[in-house]
Amino acid sequence: MTDSRHRPPTGTTPGLRVPLLRAEPAAYVLAFGPHGERREALTTAQLMSLVVDAAGELGFVLSAPPRPS
Repeated sequence: MTDSRHRPPTGTTPGLRVPLLRAEPAAYVLAFGPHGERREALTTAQLMSLVVDAAGELGFVLSAPPRPS
Protein backbone atom coordinates (compact mmCIF):
# COMPACT_ATOMS: atom_id res chain seq x y z
CA MET A 1 0.00 0.00 0.00
CA THR A 2 1.05 3.57 -0.44
CA ASP A 3 2.53 5.45 2.45
CA SER A 4 0.07 7.99 3.90
CA ARG A 5 2.75 10.70 3.90
CA HIS A 6 2.86 10.58 0.08
CA ARG A 7 -0.87 10.59 -0.64
CA PRO A 8 -2.40 13.45 -2.62
CA PRO A 9 -4.82 15.71 -0.76
CA THR A 10 -8.30 14.26 -0.20
CA GLY A 11 -10.57 14.87 -3.16
CA THR A 12 -7.84 14.82 -5.81
CA THR A 13 -7.32 11.98 -8.24
CA PRO A 14 -4.28 12.88 -10.36
CA GLY A 15 -3.64 9.28 -11.44
CA LEU A 16 -7.08 8.97 -12.99
CA ARG A 17 -6.39 11.86 -15.33
CA VAL A 18 -3.17 10.48 -16.81
CA PRO A 19 -3.62 8.73 -20.16
CA LEU A 20 -2.45 5.12 -20.19
CA LEU A 21 -1.19 4.00 -23.60
CA ARG A 22 -0.32 0.45 -24.67
CA ALA A 23 3.36 0.49 -25.74
CA GLU A 24 4.01 -3.18 -26.48
CA PRO A 25 2.52 -6.50 -25.35
CA ALA A 26 4.01 -6.31 -21.84
CA ALA A 27 4.29 -2.55 -21.30
CA TYR A 28 2.22 0.58 -20.95
CA VAL A 29 3.14 4.28 -21.05
CA LEU A 30 1.78 6.99 -18.78
CA ALA A 31 1.61 10.22 -20.81
CA PHE A 32 1.76 13.26 -18.50
CA GLY A 33 0.91 16.77 -19.64
CA PRO A 34 -1.35 18.01 -22.44
CA HIS A 35 1.03 16.81 -25.16
CA GLY A 36 2.45 13.79 -23.34
CA GLU A 37 5.82 15.50 -22.99
CA ARG A 38 6.84 13.26 -20.09
CA ARG A 39 6.46 9.57 -20.82
CA GLU A 40 6.94 6.94 -18.12
CA ALA A 41 7.22 3.27 -19.05
CA LEU A 42 5.15 0.88 -16.97
CA THR A 43 5.25 -2.92 -17.11
CA THR A 44 2.17 -5.08 -16.74
CA ALA A 45 3.34 -6.13 -13.26
CA GLN A 46 3.77 -2.49 -12.21
CA LEU A 47 0.33 -1.69 -13.62
CA MET A 48 -1.22 -4.50 -11.60
CA SER A 49 0.52 -3.20 -8.46
CA LEU A 50 -0.91 0.25 -9.21
CA VAL A 51 -4.41 -1.21 -9.63
CA VAL A 52 -4.18 -3.19 -6.38
CA ASP A 53 -2.93 -0.12 -4.47
CA ALA A 54 -5.67 2.06 -5.96
CA ALA A 55 -8.32 -0.53 -5.06
CA GLY A 56 -6.98 -0.64 -1.50
CA GLU A 57 -7.20 3.15 -1.26
CA LEU A 58 -10.88 2.85 -2.21
CA GLY A 59 -11.48 0.11 0.36
CA PHE A 60 -11.61 -2.80 -2.09
CA VAL A 61 -9.66 -6.04 -1.88
CA LEU A 62 -8.75 -7.74 -5.15
CA SER A 63 -8.27 -11.49 -5.26
CA ALA A 64 -7.90 -14.13 -7.92
CA PRO A 65 -10.19 -17.13 -8.09
CA PRO A 66 -8.70 -20.31 -6.63
CA ARG A 67 -6.75 -22.41 -9.10
CA PRO A 68 -7.78 -26.03 -9.54
CA SER A 69 -5.25 -28.40 -7.99
